[in-house]
Amino acid sequence: MVFSKKVVLINTLIVIVPLFILLSIITVNSLRRQVLSSRRAAEDTVQINVSQINEKINTFNLIETMINANENIRMFFISPEGYTEDEVIDVLLTQTTILESISRITPYLYSTRLFPTNAIIPERWPMILQESRLTENDKQRWSLNYRANYMGYQNGLKLPSVCTTREIYKNHKLIGYLQIAVRMEDFFPSVYNPPHFDSYECVFKKTADNQLINISAQTDQFDAPKISKGALNKITKSICKSQKDSGTAFLTIWNKMIVWKYIPDLDVYLVHVNLGKDLLKEMWIDSLLIILGIAALMLLLTVGVKYITNHLLSGFYTIMDGMKKVKEGDLSVQIPVSGIEEIQETQETFNLMTKTLTEQIEQIKTEQSLIADTEMKAMQNQINAHFLYNVLETIRMQAVLADQEDIEESLQVLGKMMRYCLRWRIHRVSLAQEIEYIKSYIYILNIRNDYTISLMIEIPEELMDLEIPKMTLQPLVENAFVHAIEATEADATLRITAKLTEDNSKVYLSVQDYGCGMDQETINKIESYLSNVDYERDSKGSIGLKNIQQRLNVFYGFDYKIQVESKLGEGTTISVPVPNVRSTV
Repeated sequence: MVFSKKVVLINTLIVIVPLFILLSIITVNSLRRQVLSSRRAAEDTVQINVSQINEKINTFNLIETMINANENIRMFFISPEGYTEDEVIDVLLTQTTILESISRITPYLYSTRLFPTNAIIPERWPMILQESRLTENDKQRWSLNYRANYMGYQNGLKLPSVCTTREIYKNHKLIGYLQIAVRMEDFFPSVYNPPHFDSYECVFKKTADNQLINISAQTDQFDAPKISKGALNKITKSICKSQKDSGTAFLTIWNKMIVWKYIPDLDVYLVHVNLGKDLLKEMWIDSLLIILGIAALMLLLTVGVKYITNHLLSGFYTIMDGMKKVKEGDLSVQIPVSGIEEIQETQETFNLMTKTLTEQIEQIKTEQSLIADTEMKAMQNQINAHFLYNVLETIRMQAVLADQEDIEESLQVLGKMMRYCLRWRIHRVSLAQEIEYIKSYIYILNIRNDYTISLMIEIPEELMDLEIPKMTLQPLVENAFVHAIEATEADATLRITAKLTEDNSKVYLSVQDYGCGMDQETINKIESYLSNVDYERDSKGSIGLKNIQQRLNVFYGFDYKIQVESKLGEGTTISVPVPNVRSTV
């Protein structure tokens, strides 16, 4: 059996079969969690709505406490005979204003009225009315679907409401009644204005014979929910059987979920009815559909795994072929990029790897050729350099014995220069070592010529241990001598400086002469020549600008470029950038 078929078979046995079982278990648990989530959501909704109702009940209690704490109205109700007519009018106006203020700060209040028992107190319509207007039914502590029929023809003040009537006492004597009302739709907003279309709520009151009455359906003023007789019986049975203040049940015939909570102050139940899909029926139907879907998915997955495996391995085989060619020594191989994203990334990485290896090998070859070329340039004018160095030492000793100090010193300087040149196993030196060699070079030039070359070194002491490529500055000094000083045969000055960049990452080493300078066209030609990155062997027998730039490219990268500044009649400055790294040599 081929490898791809084995993968498909193993994937089917190890992954697909357990996955089928796992998904089936997850499906059943998911459906259970769905029912539980719906139940919790309904319970939370009922709890929030009951809390809002209790807040309104607490508001009623606060208003009652405030009225009972109003000593002025209580004194007026118990003995109005002691007030003049103007004082009576003033008290009535003041108390009416208080009741109006209460209504304004509590916008859902429908009415707040006082009913004094003293018949001589005049009415202040519609806030202060005679107690005789109330019947015994009007004096119940809590009344639902209450209608203020004593308001006569003012139908707008007679809408169904939740009304509480509280007694007012002074010295244990009944002096009046306080009546507070909120319209049914404002007191039970979740009943008359349900926020969701898939559920609604009702208010039920238990009767003496242990039955429930749908209080919220006893008025035609609002669009209150209506419940069928069969559903009402099921709700009654569930609540009565539970004998708890709150609970949840499924109506097995109606197949709906109900959640209820008892409100003791009103002696009513707030019942939440789920009007969504049939939960029990939905659970079995969804289970069947999901199981069928999983079976179809497994079939598609098997076919898909086979296709993907073949497609995946086709790209993998191209990588294997490429690796075989690399093993045989062909580092230039590039494989086609195709297949899925991960394989494409691997193929691109493989191509990048072979390309990078090829470039690095070429770079190493270039570096080795450059180093060898630099060594040969430094040595090509020397025949048997070690023999010559020994001969110079012999002549220097003869000059010492003959008391020829000038000759002895010149030979000593020349020996130091040769020793520096011969150490080409070391390709990087400190800036101080390079400067010492340049000083020796200038010393020899001054011996050769009738004029004097002055060397100005303006380099901070902390940069003297900077690491630079060997023979970086000396060729610049030699160029300055050949092109700016030798032709004039007059005293001259060369200036060597070092300057850090703002970010302290590089140091620019500059050699400046004060000769004839160059025009812009010549500068452009030099810069164009230096910018050509192709390796070039200099056949002139000396280390020139091109050689320095090539070594900068090899050692530090192509961001390190020689800078040329020059003006006709003023001189030339050549600047070489190197990293701000200290030498360990």
